[in-house]
Amino acid sequence: MELVTFKYYHINMAKDFKKNFGARVKHYRNLANLSQEKLAEKVGLSPHTISYIERGKNNISFTKLPVLCAALEIEPYQLFINIDNKENPDKIETINKMLKTANARQINILMNIISGILDI
Repeated sequence: MELVTFKYYHINMAKDFKKNFGARVKHYRNLANLSQEKLAEKVGLSPHTISYIERGKNNISFTKLPVLCAALEIEPYQLFINIDNKENPDKIETINKMLKTANARQINILMNIISGILDI
């Protein structure tokens, strides 16, 4: 009976891993403002495959992992760590990406707001 329990646990762990990995791929794809089609093009996969990966239905090959990370502009480890924590570095990444499009006036306004909030 223990073997069956272990097998069941192992199967569920594998499903959860694929779902969590896929959710992180989708998260970073959205941060990069890429459609599934554009990401697929950059990685050399079909949009259908990207969709399956994001939904935890498919795995990505080990050889495609660095290509995927380069397309998402992230380090490979980021696809394997939990993105749902209080000190979410992804929010800082998102803010940085938004700031790249801000003009000097907008940056000055944001600096004043941030200084006020953080009492700097």
